[in-house]
Amino acid sequence: MSIRTKFTIFIFFMIILIIAGVAISVFFTQSVFLKEQFEENRKKLLKDIIYTCQEAVVVKDELLVINTIKSIIETYKPQIVYAGYLSPTGIKIIFSRDKEKENEFIDRIFAIEKPTLETFVVQYNNEQVTEFGDILKDKEGKYYGCIKIGFSQTYLNEQIEKATFLVAKKILNISIIALLISLILVNLLTILMIKPIKILTKAAVELGSGNLDVKTNIKGKDEIGILGKTFDEMAQKVKQLDELKDSFVSSVSHELRSPLSAIDGYVDYLIDGLQTGMPLEKQQKALNIIKDSVNRLTGFINNILDLAKIKAGKFELHKISTRVEDVSLEIVALFEQLAKKQEKTLKLEIEENLPSIDADPERLKQVITNLVGNALKFTDAGATITVKARLVTEKVLSKGYKHPINNAAGNYVEISVIDTGWGIPENELDKVFEKFYQVGGATPKKPKGTGLGLSIAAEIVKFHNGEIGVESVLGKGTTFKFVIPVFKTK
Repeated sequence: MSIRTKFTIFIFFMIILIIAGVAISVFFTQSVFLKEQFEENRKKLLKDIIYTCQEAVVVKDELLVINTIKSIIETYKPQIVYAGYLSPTGIKIIFSRDKEKENEFIDRIFAIEKPTLETFVVQYNNEQVTEFGDILKDKEGKYYGCIKIGFSQTYLNEQIEKATFLVAKKILNISIIALLISLILVNLLTILMIKPIKILTKAAVELGSGNLDVKTNIKGKDEIGILGKTFDEMAQKVKQLDELKDSFVSSVSHELRSPLSAIDGYVDYLIDGLQTGMPLEKQQKALNIIKDSVNRLTGFINNILDLAKIKAGKFELHKISTRVEDVSLEIVALFEQLAKKQEKTLKLEIEENLPSIDADPERLKQVITNLVGNALKFTDAGATITVKARLVTEKVLSKGYKHPINNAAGNYVEISVIDTGWGIPENELDKVFEKFYQVGGATPKKPKGTGLGLSIAAEIVKFHNGEIGVESVLGKGTTFKFVIPVFKTK
C-alpha cells in the first residue's frame, strides 16, 4: 500500500470520526433544545389561555369563559386533548378534542386549592396527557371557579421526533457533503505532499547511483520545503566531498610518489657509487635527500594516523603548564633556514609576562608548525611571516572566529601566524578547516598538499578547549590565529 493511500485512508477516517462526533453532538444538543423549545411554547400557550380566562372573570361573564375554553379546543387541537371549567356554584363545563370522548374527562373537572401540574394516562388509546389546573379570581380576589387543561404529551413527543428527524436529516446531508469535500481535499493534500516526496525519492535514487549533480528544487518554508533544501545542500556537500576526495587521492599519490621516487633513485645512486668509489660528500648529500624524503613520508603518515585517531575518538593529549615562548622559539628556529633559503623574513613577537597555557607541548608545536609551513608555502619571496602571542584582553573575542568566545579577557592566550602572502578569497574562508580542502584555489600557483593539516590543527585546538580562526585580504595576506586557555592551578 502506497504512502498516499495510507495517508488518504488515515486522514479520511479521522475526518469521519470528527464529523460523526460533531454530528452526534449537534443532534443531541438540538434534540434537547427542541424539547425545551416545545415545552416553553406550551407554557406560553397555557399562560395566554389562563390570562384570557382571567380577563373573562374580571367582567364576571361565565359565558365568555365557556366560549373562550371552547375556542381554545378548536384552535389548538390536537395539541389540547380537553379543557374544562368548574363554576363557583359547582357547575362543570367540559370540551374535548373528540366530541364523543368528553364524558371520559368529566371526572378531571374538580375544585383545586392551587395551580397544579400532574400527568396521567388515558386508557382508551394509551395517550399520555399532561394536565394543568389554575384558579380563576376577580380583581378583588373573589373565587370565580377553576379551569383544567389537558395537553397531549404524545403529540408533543411526536412533534419533537419530527423536528429531530428533520434536524438529523439535515445533519446527515451536511455530513455527506462535508465527507465528499473532505475526500477531495484530502486527495489534493496528499498529491501536494506526496509529489515532493516522490521528487526526493527519485533524487535520492539518482544520488545513490552516482549522479552528484541532482537537485530537487523543492521550494517552501514548511517541513518538506526545508527537507528539500537540506537534501540539495547535502547533495552539494557530497559533490564537494567527492571532488575533495579525488583531489586528496591525487595529492596522496603525489605525496607518496615524490619522496618514494627520490628514495628509490638515490638508493640506486648510492649502490652504484659504492662500486665506483663515490666521494663522501656526494654520499652525504644523497643520504640527506633520502632522510628528508623519509621525514616527508613520516609527516604525511602521521597526519593520516592523527585523522584516524580523531575520527575514532582516541586522540590523546598530555596537557601541562606550557610556556608559549619556548614552543614558538623552537618552531621559528626550525623554519629559520628554510625562510632564508626562500628569501622570506620570519619574526617572533611574544608579549612580555605572558602566562603559561594549559596545553600539550608537542601538539601545540604541531599546530604552529602547520601554520608556519602553510605561510611559507603560500607566500612569495620577500614576504614577512610573524609568529605572535598575546594575552587576550577583550571581554568577547569574535573577530575572525566562527564562534565568539565569551569571558575571554585574561583567560586565554592568542597565538597568531601572520603572513603578507597571496591571501584567501572571502568565500573560501569557512572551508579552510574542512578535511581535504586545499588552500590555494585562487592563488597564483597552487602548492601540492593533502588538505589535512589545517583540519588536524583545528581539531587539536578544539581538544584544548580553544578556538581557531582566520582573517584574510586577497592579495595582502592572511592571519591564522587560535586561543588556548591559560593554565590555572587547581
